[in-house]
Amino acid sequence: MDTLSREQRDVLLDYYFECAGQQETQTAQKLLAHNRGAVEFYEKLHHSLSPLDHLDHHTDIDCPDTLVEKTLERVYSHDHNHTTETANVAGLEKLLKAESEKVVTKQPSFWRHFVESAAIAAGVFAFFSIFVPVSRHLRAGSWQTACQANLAKISQGFTQYASDNRGYLPALTTKAGAPWWKVGSTSQENQSNTRHLWLLVRNGYLGPDVFICPGSGNTKTLKLDNVQIAALADFPGKKHISYSFKLICDANKAAMPRTATPLMSDANPIFQACFKNCDSLSRSEFDPVTLSEKLLNATSHNHFRKGQNILFSDGNIKFTNQRIFGQNDDIFTVRDTHTYRGTEKPTCETDVFLVP
Repeated sequence: MDTLSREQRDVLLDYYFECAGQQETQTAQKLLAHNRGAVEFYEKLHHSLSPLDHLDHHTDIDCPDTLVEKTLERVYSHDHNHTTETANVAGLEKLLKAESEKVVTKQPSFWRHFVESAAIAAGVFAFFSIFVPVSRHLRAGSWQTACQANLAKISQGFTQYASDNRGYLPALTTKAGAPWWKVGSTSQENQSNTRHLWLLVRNGYLGPDVFICPGSGNTKTLKLDNVQIAALADFPGKKHISYSFKLICDANKAAMPRTATPLMSDANPIFQACFKNCDSLSRSEFDPVTLSEKLLNATSHNHFRKGQNILFSDGNIKFTNQRIFGQNDDIFTVRDTHTYRGTEKPTCETDVFLVP
């Protein structure tokens, strides 16, 4: 049997649960067409999970956040409408009761206990070896869908704002060379690219909760009343926004693009470590970042680093592990810039830079 890598197994799992992107779907189809190991893995997966086919998976289609919890609840419970399953459960309970009531006349040997314990441990291990990856992929698919729903709402917010503001995206006046990374800064000067997005919240176009990707690991939403929102100039901190926005350096050039242009995506992976360095943030300093091969190929951390959702100016949303769009433009970097100090700006209109 052909040996499969962990990445190939992940692709096949995504394909099986119909949460694979276009590129992953093509990869999975090629594996199933030419790799015998992939075929056997896929067949075993189908055989192991086919008993779940009777579950009503359409019941909670509008509530993706609870998809896994509902699935687990149904897995651990039996449907009383199915007489066969009910009989099996009743038979099992009867058998267990009869075994527990037997009078033990002989002390079981140590080896018998050992073998029974080993068998139980092996069974538990086998269950979790299948269940944990499956649960992980179900949850990943749920997060991906919920993230796209967030971006769809943000897209509507952009459209409504542009309609009310002569076709312009939300933008504030920013000085040349100003930082784009100081999320939550109380400075009167605009030193964060997220302040533009906060205009959507302050003006009532969107609530702050839509700016949190469920796949980011942050489950705490920002709950503020209108008075508190009006008193803030920005999101209180980076943990309250897990998306990156097209860097706007000149409010006069913030018109909604006429062609399909990336506007937002899951958080830029290049600068994730910067926001985890509490010492630098407390000193209001940005640790310089030099691009490496790893950073140039990294995807957002929001979805197990398997890709990122990207919102385009035409409203289209795409989940992909690609970063290059347009004229060979990397959406997470500035063209011809290798070291970053938090004050960079795009070289031209077609040089999209999504930050922070």
